Amino acid sequence: MNQYIKKYISIADFLGEVLGENTEIILHDLTNYQKSIVYIINGNISGRKIGDSITDLMLDFILSESKGNKQFICNYNSKNVEGKLLYSSTYFIRDDSNKIVGALGLNSDYQDVKNSLSFLTSLLPNYVDDKIASLNIIKENLSSDGQELTLNKIDAIINQFNVIPTRMTPKEKTEVISALNECGIFNIRGSVQEVATKLQMSEPSIYRYIKKIKS
Repeated sequence: MNQYIKKYISIADFLGEVLGENTEIILHDLTNYQKSIVYIINGNISGRKIGDSITDLMLDFILSESKGNKQFICNYNSKNVEGKLLYSSTYFIRDDSNKIVGALGLNSDYQDVKNSLSFLTSLLPNYVDDKIASLNIIKENLSSDGQELTLNKIDAIINQFNVIPTRMTPKEKTEVISALNECGIFNIRGSVQEVATKLQMSEPSIYRYIKKIKS
């Protein structure tokens, strides 16, 4: 656990006492994507444990916002490994150079609230509330499966290109591998093999692309 994360353990304990058993409090050390979870309270909510990996949202944020100053994102929807809808917020922990090195996450189980809303709206069939309508928009998958996360991220980036991997030009493959490298996917064990399979390339070729991109 890096020094910046240790400072937030007492805050996590405080939030755990305040928010109670329906909210998971979790600390990620983002210097180790493969085993980023270093502290967790009420882990039964997402089904995760200490030693599990980074999430897809973390990878997206590292890619898109890591050079900015955004400090947190609040009140978005996520789902656990069983598909249960959760209500989440994330505070990003930065080091002295403004690099994201960790995150403090809150994941609340509001299934009972959703059931109540469904009952109430059934009594008002012509009523649609924007907040209710958006409850099923999932922004983060709280999976503890590093391989699943890797495959989902690879697919998401490849799908941004309107061409199948077998028809990609070297330039397009470079852009795909560069995007994967920027979000840190190659820090996850087994990712090179998965990328090679998806792009129908050899693993040595992937390593050559990574070396070229880094240089």
